[in-house]
Amino acid sequence: MKKFWKNHKKEEIVVSEGGQDGLELVSLEDGPSFPAPGRKRKKKEKTLLTPAQKKKKRKRIITGAVAACLVLYIVSRMFAPAPLPIVTVRSAQVGTIEQTVDTSGTVQTEVKKTYFSPLSAKVGEFQVEVGDTVTAGDILLFYDAEDLEERRQEASLQNDEAYYNYQDTVNKSASEAAEYSRSSHDVEILEQQVADWKATVSALRQYITDLGCHLRDAQKDGHENRSAELQSMIDQANNDLTDKQEELAEFESDLAEQKAIQSASEDAVLTDSARKQATATKDLAEMKADKVESAVEEVKDGLKAEFGGVVTDIKAVEGGVTEENGELLTVESNEDVCVMISLNKSDLEKVKEGQKAVVTVVGKEYEGTVTRVSKSATKNDKGASVVEGEIHIDNPDEDIFLGVDAKVKIEGVKAENVVTVPIEAVNVGKEGSFVYVVEDGILGIRDVETGISSAEAVEIVSGLDGTEQVVLSVGTGLEEGSPVMAVEG
Repeated sequence: MKKFWKNHKKEEIVVSEGGQDGLELVSLEDGPSFPAPGRKRKKKEKTLLTPAQKKKKRKRIITGAVAACLVLYIVSRMFAPAPLPIVTVRSAQVGTIEQTVDTSGTVQTEVKKTYFSPLSAKVGEFQVEVGDTVTAGDILLFYDAEDLEERRQEASLQNDEAYYNYQDTVNKSASEAAEYSRSSHDVEILEQQVADWKATVSALRQYITDLGCHLRDAQKDGHENRSAELQSMIDQANNDLTDKQEELAEFESDLAEQKAIQSASEDAVLTDSARKQATATKDLAEMKADKVESAVEEVKDGLKAEFGGVVTDIKAVEGGVTEENGELLTVESNEDVCVMISLNKSDLEKVKEGQKAVVTVVGKEYEGTVTRVSKSATKNDKGASVVEGEIHIDNPDEDIFLGVDAKVKIEGVKAENVVTVPIEAVNVGKEGSFVYVVEDGILGIRDVETGISSAEAVEIVSGLDGTEQVVLSVGTGLEEGSPVMAVEG
């Protein structure tokens, strides 16, 4: 028989080795008993718990477990050391950095032509609609052929009319010029004759006056014969004076007539300005006729596209009459295209004319070149100052769509085998740029000189050798010399 002793009570369990199967309990003190050998122990009936009792029991178990965990946590915190501040770090690297600018813009044409009518004529039929693609030489529209011929004849007749008017004016001017020359010559002669006759009349009058003085002296002295002689001389002089006065009046009348003829012919003669004006009128009519003739020849077989592109606007109306220089339609080239972008202040430091770019239009990449950076800033929709830039697409194809959005990546300066750190690790202070580093669990500061930067990293020209762990951000209260726990970010 074997015996088993329990620790918390003085009980002995005796197991029979050869008799009846079963157990016999021998109790040393009061306590639970076990069935004796040869007798079976009656099973204790289990008391079934109601759902409410089960729920209450589970609640007591959970509450006890939570209380036990809380006690364990408080005790562990009381005796655990204080945790170190955690800083996110990343290793500096030695490699290649490329300064790029990622932006977007709108695809636009670099060559845009609005076609104007070379003459006033009726539009026959359009061969294109807005949005159609054309190639150089394609017919855009036809003019009405009958109307074109009428325009040609009209211009030719106007040219003939101007020419004959000019010839008639010039011939009349030549005739009047000859009359002016003749009358001017007669006026010159008559003016001399009038002047001579006036001098003669004046001399006769003085002569008669002198004779009268002598006559009075002779009569006073009683010289009858001398008086009679002087009287006869006076009478003769008065007769001569009358004749000269009549002749003078005739000369003055002739002079007035010739002067009137001279003035009239002079007015009829073309002045230099009038001659130039008449010539200009004739020449203009001739030029218009030539222009209409040339325009008719140009469009008689249809108005043709000068380059490949897209029809973006149509102004003229089929069957309507368009005036000379009237707007017909607009074609924008899809062979010479660019992307118009907006650059902010930081972008301007990285973008220069001549730099290469990658342009993505509707999921397809094209090579590009920076061809223009405006020197004048404007305000965008948000009120920020931006500068317009232009990226020429070097290899456009038929998949280019005008007016759509495009992504642009401008390739800038590249530096190889240089130390780089994440851009958020670089701080700027009063004395320049610096970074935080972690060495042996201690926070330190390194003054650095920066170079070019990309969207993610900055070149460190001096201050780091590429083996350091730089801190991406430093929390409040941390300073140089503080113990920290570095976590790779």
